[in-house]
Amino acid sequence: MDCRYKSLMAITLTSLLSSTAAADQATTKGNLEIKSEDGNFSASLGGRIHFDTYLFDTDLEDPISTTEFRRARITLKGNIYAWSYVLEQDFTGGDTLSGYRDVYLAHEFLNGEIRIGQFKPFRSMAEMTSSNEITMLERPFSSATGLYEGNQFQQGIGWTGVMDCFTVGMMAFNLRDAGTPRNEGVGAAGRVAWHPINTDEATFHLGTAISYENANQGSQALIAEADYAGRRGPSQLMAMSPTGDASTASLELAGSYGPLYLQAEYVIGGLEGDYYLSEEAFAEEFGAPAPFPCDPEFGCYIDNQTIQTWYIQGSWMLTGEHKTYSKKRGAFSSAKPSGDGLWGAAWELTFRYDTMENRDISHLQARSTIIGLNIYANRNVRFMLNYIMGDDDFTGDDTNQFGVRAQIGW
Repeated sequence: MDCRYKSLMAITLTSLLSSTAAADQATTKGNLEIKSEDGNFSASLGGRIHFDTYLFDTDLEDPISTTEFRRARITLKGNIYAWSYVLEQDFTGGDTLSGYRDVYLAHEFLNGEIRIGQFKPFRSMAEMTSSNEITMLERPFSSATGLYEGNQFQQGIGWTGVMDCFTVGMMAFNLRDAGTPRNEGVGAAGRVAWHPINTDEATFHLGTAISYENANQGSQALIAEADYAGRRGPSQLMAMSPTGDASTASLELAGSYGPLYLQAEYVIGGLEGDYYLSEEAFAEEFGAPAPFPCDPEFGCYIDNQTIQTWYIQGSWMLTGEHKTYSKKRGAFSSAKPSGDGLWGAAWELTFRYDTMENRDISHLQARSTIIGLNIYANRNVRFMLNYIMGDDDFTGDDTNQFGVRAQIGW
């Protein structure tokens, strides 16, 4: 190909790119967004990086003090005509499918949107709080960090919306995410949050949620587990249903006034039992011998189990900022730095007491008490320090953890 043809191709390509650039609009307000001139197509690129360090004060257990990327996500979202989409990949998932987080298409309907794909069931205020906004390094036991272990993102169809001072969400789902095997497990969840007061100075929130899961053919066992000494620390299995069902009901109470914020949830649930474990298997699964007599021939009988968990957490913005409330999620967001604090950052003291208990197996209870400090360098960068005091009544372990996170989100 001679120089004349190369020059002609270069001129043509430059012309096409110039006309596209003139037609489409690109903005960079916090992330990169491109929108067509007619508004029918858009795409924005965001992401987050959470880098953690865990240091353990060991007791009976001996976890490894280490560093890790807790989250490393890229999020693509936008619209195609009247439909919107979200495609989020977390590179810490281990492989492509296991790294899928929110992956769905949506359409506006009744002051909200219908979602089809993979997303979180609407069943916990803690779960509806973004990982960029959570008060502590990890969510409490009332979330997929505990009660709904392994079932944070599910595949199905749901609707969420805001009606006056109510936030409502409901979902029917399959018991799998993109990284787990195909199965016939099914579930449903619904949540209602009421926020009659929501001003720049004060917020009052009252909510309730219900959830049901049934582990049919091919489903993994339904379990509740308490990571009482923080992530990568020891955990206590609280209940297990290999082939049965599980249901929960919860109550939420939260509020903020000026720089003060308080949030609490109580959840009670049941996991279907009616199975036997050998004495050796029980001790391996639960970490200690069964506290009740086991049949010499059949082993330890596990009947239906009742689980309850509750927490209370709060914070004080030392630099005077106010935590905002998201009506779309029915949950609190982080405060935005005013620039008046030390080094221009916002400083937040935090506290949480968290507990989970199996009411049908004696002494099967775990707790964690957390004190922390959050430093908001700006709207996108935050540093978190947590000291977690773990307590496992069943095994007698009292391992503690000091955790640090460096976080950026855009």
